[in-house]
Formats: sequence, C-alpha cells, structure tokens
Amino acid sequence: MATFWNDAGLEPKRKFRWLIEVAELEGAQFFAKTVTRPSWTLGNHEHKFINHTFNYPARVTWSPIDLTYVDGGNPDMSHSFLHVLRTSGYNWPTTSDAGSQTITKANAVRALGQVTISQIGVDRGDILDQWRLANAWISDVTSDTLSYEDDGLVEISCKIVYDWAYLTAAGPRGNLQDPPQKNAGQHDLLKAGKKAPGAN
Repeated sequence: MATFWNDAGLEPKRKFRWLIEVAELEGAQFFAKTVTRPSWTLGNHEHKFINHTFNYPARVTWSPIDLTYVDGGNPDMSHSFLHVLRTSGYNWPTTSDAGSQTITKANAVRALGQVTISQIGVDRGDILDQWRLANAWISDVTSDTLSYEDDGLVEISCKIVYDWAYLTAAGPRGNLQDPPQKNAGQHDLLKAGKKAPGAN
C-alpha cells in the first residue's frame, strides 16, 4: 500500500494549505490567519452499581470554531464583524424602541451566512476535505491589544458556534467499510473519497 513515507508522489495534509469561506465576510480570505477545524464530544452518562461504573453514550456536542484574522483595513474586519452583529438584530439602546430589539437565531445565522473550511492540496482546486457548518453564528469577537512595544499586525478573533458540521468532501478511508446509512441527508458524505451531493 502506497503511503506518503514510501511514495514521493503522495503528500499528507499540510497545516498551511487551507481556505475558509464566510459568505458575509467576502474578501477577507487573504487576511485569515488561523482556524480550528470542527471537533465533537460524545458525552458520557455513568451508572453506578455497588463497586462498579457502567458508561453509556449521551449527547453529541460540536465544539466552537476559533477563527483569527489580520485586520487589514480593506476590508476593515472590525467594521465587518460589527456589521454582522447589527444585521443579527443588535441595536444601540438610544431609545426604548431600539433598546427592546433582540437577536434571533435565524437573523444571526443569516447575518454570517454559509461557512466552509477546506483543506487543499497543491492548488486551490485540489480539495482534500471540506467542512460545512450548519446554522453557524458568531458568539464572541476579541480585538487585539495595542502596544507601543509591539510592531506586529493587528489581529481580531472570533468564535463561531454551530449545531453540527457536514463533511462534504474527503479522501479514502483505507480498508474501512461504509456504515449503513439511514435517512441520510443530501449533504452527508456517503462514500469515502467522494463529494456529497451539492458540495462545492
């Protein structure tokens, strides 16, 4: 079996070859610096019986995505993130009517738009794997600290929460067999090494 350590023609995934696309942060791709990929936790429920503990799987929780941009000025990332917050439904409480406006999940998801994280090969068109976040919205934005002692680039970070993530493109899984699929959605990755229907 050919692997990247015995075949020079094969290459593993590299940390610096990736793209993130956020629909409402158009034009910001060049300023993206770091991003965490989707990860999940399967909760555990313990049942005690005398001197024994039995474990049962509980709920699945998808961990937030941490995303950092360089604030390049064009687009101005501070302005872009504030625009997402305002579009989500936030308003400054300058009047009682404005102060009573609230944020809904639908508006927050719509304000950010579709989010995809792609691991690429030697060029942009070579997508090794791709994650698409479901119902994603921004929960935290953290601006960088300014200092006369630091001549680095100003950064701005955000945390993106979501309900789950689709793996819409991926490579083969070796000799593993595909599990049985029941009620598979149109975005599910049904076969290893293929794109799900509708995947970019």
